[in-house]
Amino acid sequence: MRVLFLSANLGGNVPPTMAVALELCRRGVHVDVAGILVGTGPAATSGEDTIDVAGTATEVDASWGQHRDETGAPQPLGPTLMRIFLSRRLATEAEMLIRDRRPDVVVVDCMALALIKGANRSGLPVVVLLHTFGEYWRRTFLRGPIAAMVGALGFSPRRLWDAATLRLLLTDPVLDPARQNPELADYVWTGTTEVSGPETARGSTTNAPRVVVSFSTTSLPGMRRAYRNAIEALRDLPVEGIVTTGGFDLGHPPPAAPNVQIHGYVPHSEVLPGAALMIGHGGHSTTMKALSYGIPLLVMPLNPTADQGLIGDVVESSGLGRRISARSDPTTIRDEISALLQNPAVRARAQGTAARLRSAPPGAQVAADRILGAARR
Repeated sequence: MRVLFLSANLGGNVPPTMAVALELCRRGVHVDVAGILVGTGPAATSGEDTIDVAGTATEVDASWGQHRDETGAPQPLGPTLMRIFLSRRLATEAEMLIRDRRPDVVVVDCMALALIKGANRSGLPVVVLLHTFGEYWRRTFLRGPIAAMVGALGFSPRRLWDAATLRLLLTDPVLDPARQNPELADYVWTGTTEVSGPETARGSTTNAPRVVVSFSTTSLPGMRRAYRNAIEALRDLPVEGIVTTGGFDLGHPPPAAPNVQIHGYVPHSEVLPGAALMIGHGGHSTTMKALSYGIPLLVMPLNPTADQGLIGDVVESSGLGRRISARSDPTTIRDEISALLQNPAVRARAQGTAARLRSAPPGAQVAADRILGAARR
């Protein structure tokens, strides 16, 4: 059995894509991945640990893959997004790659509309991966200005997704506001691919509650301010702060607080077990990872066009934390941290959500089952 993934390094889509690819590898499936930088480094993080899949999955060079500059940092996403959205040449290139690799099934990221178009023309089974709540895709890709714009250019998400064999939502159906929406009646919720790992947390030098701060691995407007304000908010609280920057430059002079550790890349499995709170941007993978450990969230959405605001709303409406503006000053952030740390009901709901997620079949396994099933149709 051979499976070809067509994707790109778009940030939050990488962890679930790689989780599914690795699950297929564990089953002895030959997996090729085109468009994602496979191997060690921040672009290949699973949301918990850095993945090195050498020998288990083959990285296929693709012109639409996000490349790195001379410093090793990923180049800006904008050009990559526009090409995988709207390039007719890439649709043809994807079709040619499929002919060359001869897979039994093609798995394509839902945002890569040009690649889906090429895959649909191949005549092979095509599975579309949707890596956040169905409500986000319903609002933005099936409706709204994005859907209208790309549809007018011949890349209608609705038509392209509907033409595929299968549409998999790699998210938790219980938290997804669109779970009962008839527009998504033929979509399959696999459950989240984010699962809690072993209890290998870093040893704390204090008995204070741990607060983890982790924003996007992709540079976003206002992110430096959000990091610096969060660190300042933690300074005067009786907590142990751990900030993971993903290599993002926090500016000069670098922020400092006696009770806050600042790191670049740290596996979530090292800092989340036992944490009392996570402050994040509302990325789907980061949010679901925190919930898998039973950790409440303070969500500060940074990208108004992404799913972050919706995820913040879901977190708050579900009683799992709070959503505040990414422009919030240190005093506001400090007050929100204090309120959440002193709210046992929020902690209990987060722990209940973790127990429910742990009892469900892992999303990567469900997705792998479905992909193999599509290949055998």
